Amino acid sequence: MASCSVLTEDQFSCAICFGVLTDPATIPCGHTFCMACLQGYWASIERPPVCALCKRGFTSGLDIQVNITLRDLVETFKGMNGGVAAHRLPAAPGEVSCDVCLGERQDKAVKTCLVCLSSYCQNHIRAHNARFSRHQLVSPLANLGERICPTHERLLERYCRTDRTMLCVACDAHQEPGHEVVTMQREFLSQKAQLTKDQVLVQERLKAAQKKAETLSSSAQRCKDEAERQIQSWTMFCKDRFYHERQIWEHYNAEARKTLSEMESTASRESRALAEGIATLKGRAAELERVIDSSDSFELLKSLPSLPPGPPSGDRVPCTVFTTNLLADVWMASLEEMAILPKMHTFWLTNSGFSELAAVKEFTVEVTPDPSTAHPSLLFRRGCREIRVDRTKMDYTYPKSAQRFTQVPCVLSTKGFTSQSAYWEVELSDRARNGSSVWCVGLAVQSSMITISRWHSLTPDKGFWVLEHRDGKLWPVTTPPTTTALSIKSSTCKVHLGVFFDGRQRRLSFYDVPLGRHLYTYDISAPMLINQVVYPVFSPDLFSPGLNQINIMNVTALTAKKHRCH
Repeated sequence: MASCSVLTEDQFSCAICFGVLTDPATIPCGHTFCMACLQGYWASIERPPVCALCKRGFTSGLDIQVNITLRDLVETFKGMNGGVAAHRLPAAPGEVSCDVCLGERQDKAVKTCLVCLSSYCQNHIRAHNARFSRHQLVSPLANLGERICPTHERLLERYCRTDRTMLCVACDAHQEPGHEVVTMQREFLSQKAQLTKDQVLVQERLKAAQKKAETLSSSAQRCKDEAERQIQSWTMFCKDRFYHERQIWEHYNAEARKTLSEMESTASRESRALAEGIATLKGRAAELERVIDSSDSFELLKSLPSLPPGPPSGDRVPCTVFTTNLLADVWMASLEEMAILPKMHTFWLTNSGFSELAAVKEFTVEVTPDPSTAHPSLLFRRGCREIRVDRTKMDYTYPKSAQRFTQVPCVLSTKGFTSQSAYWEVELSDRARNGSSVWCVGLAVQSSMITISRWHSLTPDKGFWVLEHRDGKLWPVTTPPTTTALSIKSSTCKVHLGVFFDGRQRRLSFYDVPLGRHLYTYDISAPMLINQVVYPVFSPDLFSPGLNQINIMNVTALTAKKHRCH
């Protein structure tokens, strides 16, 4: 007997499953198959059993037993060639399994044969290829039954473009004239190319739709933000107006009650004087009546010296006449003060609708820079409202001071605010006309003179709430730095800003005056800042690059409104 080491797997393979024999059964013709493969094959042909190789027939009821000697030899062969089963990989749920593997364990298919209409695992595909090298193999396909023509039980491999149906070779042979029939692979490539074009078109439309959606969302958000600002401003306006009206009411109500109290005191005093005068007159009248009624001349003349003296000639009891218009002056004064409060109609313009800027302008105050707080490099003209920079002094190093700015070229205003609302305007003229200058406006606390250093940004944590101009754009100065510039209508050489401090809500807002549009708002209502005085701050040039000509910052001289302040 030959040594097992020279035997090959093909010598122990089943002609049905192409795998190594399992429980080999030898039939009368001499061929050997796996017992399970043989029984399955005979059950599938539904006729008297025949050999799967030589087609020799046998009588029904043939008793086939496992060839024990061959089985032991196969097991020995498997033991000496452990790699025979080493490559088995069970099929996972959802994966295509091998159609040849029998039993509960079916290996994962690696190829599907379009001729045999079967899928094979790694072990069985080698046996298949050895016998059928010209068969067409593809990646494992599931549901092979759906790829079979139900009429002719042949593989669907043609496509009728006229009927838009898949055909087998037999269907194609009986196709009606005029129908365009191509191979399924050709139609596959054609449809794939068309679908690729459709995909590109869909992607383009998708991008366009997404861009429109983003634009719509952005527009809606801007509209919402603007509406929220308007609602907030309207609420603030109404609260402020009601607050002022209540102040006026309380003040003049107290004045009216004081006037009424004075009137009552005067009336009481004069009433007492009148009562005393009446009593005196009644006494004299009684005495006069008694003397006059006497008929004795002696008694009349005797009693004359004892008669009560009469009132001096022209004398009368003082009396103040009180009229119904006692409080007319008080009411007129209160109405006059009410009349100069911000008007409701300032929130509406004839053609442009709601104007937040028109409302906040009702809180205009006079703002003037204070040279005593200015950096040594700043120069002032026109009543200190025009600010310039002496560049020859900008590079000097100055010691820190609690009285003035020495680290950055800034200046505070003469007046600060706590709970008072205030509005002012600032214009900046850039002589370089290229928008490269760096300047800022806003609010600052007095302690910022100490907290700020030469190269620090003017951020809220340093006591500054400003808009900074650089690179031709306006930027909020925040921590961390903002990445979005503010849109503003301006030339490269001139910017006109409105600044509003809401004292009650402790909010600082900036406006583009030419457009009448809100730009940005800081919230400075932190508990540690509630009672701090904040001052308008100005800097016409924060170390602009190059040798730019001098910038000119003008603090606009606006007439202060005469309404009551918080």
